[in-house]
Amino acid sequence: MHRSVKFILILCKMASIFCLKVRYSVPEEMQEEAVIGNIASDISLDTSTLYKRGLRIALGSGKHYLDVNKINGQIFIKRKIDRENICAFKDECILNLETLLENPLQMFSVEVEILDVNDNAPRFPFTVRRINISEAKLKGDRFLLVKAVDPDIGNNSVCNYKLSENLYFEIAVKTWKDGSVSADLLIKEALDREQLAEHNLILTALDCGKPALSGTINITVAILDDNDNAPIFEREVYHVEVSEKTLTGTTFITLNATDADEGSNAELFYSFNPHTSEEAQMKFRLNSRTGDLIVNEPLDFEEAPLYELFVQASDNGPNPMTGHCKVIIKVVDSNDNQPEIIVASSQSSVSEDVPIGTVIALFSVTDLDSGNNGRVNCHISSNNEFELQQTMDNVYALVTAELLDRERKSSFNITIVVKDEGTPPLANNKTICLNVLDVNDNAPSFSRASYEIPVPENNIPGTLLCSITAVDPDANLNGVLKYYIEEKNYSNNTFMNFFSINRDNGNIYSLQSFDYEKQTFFTFNVIAKDSGTPQLSNSVTVKITVLDENDNIPVIVSPWRPHGSIVSDIIPRSAEEGYLVTKVIAIDDDSVQNSRITYHLLQVTDQTLFTLNQYSGELRTRRRFGVRDSSKQRLVIQARDNGNPSLSSTVTILISRSDPEVDVLLTINDEEETEYVSALNIYLMIGLASASFLLILTIVICAALKCQQNPSEDSQKAAHRISCYSQRDSMISDLPAHSTLYSSDAYWHSVLLAESRKGKMLVRQSMPNGTGFIVSSLERNSEQGTISEIADTPIQETNRGFP
Repeated sequence: MHRSVKFILILCKMASIFCLKVRYSVPEEMQEEAVIGNIASDISLDTSTLYKRGLRIALGSGKHYLDVNKINGQIFIKRKIDRENICAFKDECILNLETLLENPLQMFSVEVEILDVNDNAPRFPFTVRRINISEAKLKGDRFLLVKAVDPDIGNNSVCNYKLSENLYFEIAVKTWKDGSVSADLLIKEALDREQLAEHNLILTALDCGKPALSGTINITVAILDDNDNAPIFEREVYHVEVSEKTLTGTTFITLNATDADEGSNAELFYSFNPHTSEEAQMKFRLNSRTGDLIVNEPLDFEEAPLYELFVQASDNGPNPMTGHCKVIIKVVDSNDNQPEIIVASSQSSVSEDVPIGTVIALFSVTDLDSGNNGRVNCHISSNNEFELQQTMDNVYALVTAELLDRERKSSFNITIVVKDEGTPPLANNKTICLNVLDVNDNAPSFSRASYEIPVPENNIPGTLLCSITAVDPDANLNGVLKYYIEEKNYSNNTFMNFFSINRDNGNIYSLQSFDYEKQTFFTFNVIAKDSGTPQLSNSVTVKITVLDENDNIPVIVSPWRPHGSIVSDIIPRSAEEGYLVTKVIAIDDDSVQNSRITYHLLQVTDQTLFTLNQYSGELRTRRRFGVRDSSKQRLVIQARDNGNPSLSSTVTILISRSDPEVDVLLTINDEEETEYVSALNIYLMIGLASASFLLILTIVICAALKCQQNPSEDSQKAAHRISCYSQRDSMISDLPAHSTLYSSDAYWHSVLLAESRKGKMLVRQSMPNGTGFIVSSLERNSEQGTISEIADTPIQETNRGFP
């Protein structure tokens, strides 16, 4: 058997996918495992990488007959090919293959042309044929003979006929428009039934193949008595179109033949000529009396688009004569086949960071209909993220058209819709499900730009202060967050000494009890980190504000009393109404309402003698001392803050009236008052009293003499030394006249102002560093102005902060 292989290589580029088309030509009937070509060498592929790249045949009509070696790229016969079974009576027989390389994706189109070999001899539908010929037929009359059939094509098909040698008959070979060849029997000499009633002939059909094959049939020619008019059809060839949707039992044409004879010789009967194929005789039925051609079985254009019917009309004469015609039936295609979608390769999941143009699926579209009915349009359902690219005829690639974002959409149902152009159009669809795999492309984000958390002071260590949470739209480990407090040194202590955070849920707990008076706020950053690769993080500022509670008792700083003793004060006998006896000043380390102090008289010897300003703490006389008024007045003053609950402190003040006649008695009363302050010291004082009585009496007499000259000067020097207690710097300063106080607290200014109203003068100078000012207490003389002028001097107040 002649074996030849030819191939044609075509290079094409469609969209982002490269393809090659290779064409081979091979003869039919080749043995199994026979190699017809090597696609790797024909398209210059590296054979060493073929197996890793996944070479295979994905699609095509030749998939059942051909296969490819995945290692060396050889295309070989998988099953023996009989061209007549695959492409019977077709001029060209093509097997299509779609060869696919998986990684990277590349497709090659292979066409294999199956060449015909002369492996079928011509054959007749019958082995014996009988022909009746009237003796009245003249020389040269024609009679149709049985047509031989050869499934081969071209020269391998029937090309000639031969008739066995005889004296009366010869044949005339006729070639039809469709290329088929038939033979007519011609009368060579006049017939004489009485001389020879039957003629036995052998008709041989020959093809032109190499070697030539032949088939024979025995023909018996019976010479009939004279019935000299054969039926005649209106046309020799009828052309008719029948839709494949035509219902069974429908008459689509009526054949009409006439016979010039009369009587039974003109009575006609219609039948199929033996040239008509068995398939055609099953599809159509012929009414023998009327000549009606009727659809007997459903038609299918895709199965057979054309039928040829050979019809004869025979008369009913004693020697029946026949007339012949040919009916060519063209089956008209109707849109009765849906388009088919065949997926060759598809991915079920892709990473969300794949580039634009990534191939998701590769598929082909077919429609068995013809013309517009078989012309298919393909598109995908409304998915802006994907598009179709046509790689070759009816082969499409589904690729990404936009960047994917799993957080916006994690899965897609991509519906491929195909629709033909028939009337009405038919459609089909296939859905491809695609999952988008997450990558760590989102950093954690907090719901707020910063957090301000109020916390009361004196809290219990371990208390939950707040919960700081962030969100990460990524999935799995990419979205699992851990929380940390950013480490920053602050006064040699890190925030980790004050706070702890639950790394899993962001709960922040206190590790210590806070004191508003020591620190009012803490500011630090909380960092949220995901568990992806690479790890992403974000931070947020957290400000913990300590809220003040009323946990500090007011401290009375003026008048100052050492070791909690009773304060003694002296007022002149001549003091008028409104005389400033003393000014009570208290301070409170708390803030706002908790530090607002009011002053109250809890106990007083004579309610009508003194008045206390609730807000300034100034103790003044309501009236002048009378003769009957006690020379010693005992007052208990309370300094109370405005907190809830309110806290308070008290000071006891013993006020003595300055009178020279009773100085000795006042001294004794002072000693008795001292007993009130300290019960333990009274025994010691009694023991010492007798020893020092004379010394004390001498001092009292001197003091009385001094008071006669200036009744208020010495007593103020002795009893009204400017004293203050600074809680700010934890030191006690006794400031006599001409002393200087360094402070920025307005309370201390008030102390000095109160003293100035008793005859002292204030001098104020700013400190060089700007943190406060210097206040000096000096003895007033006549050139320095009046007390009221000094009292009205504005005093600059500063905020209660650290100096």
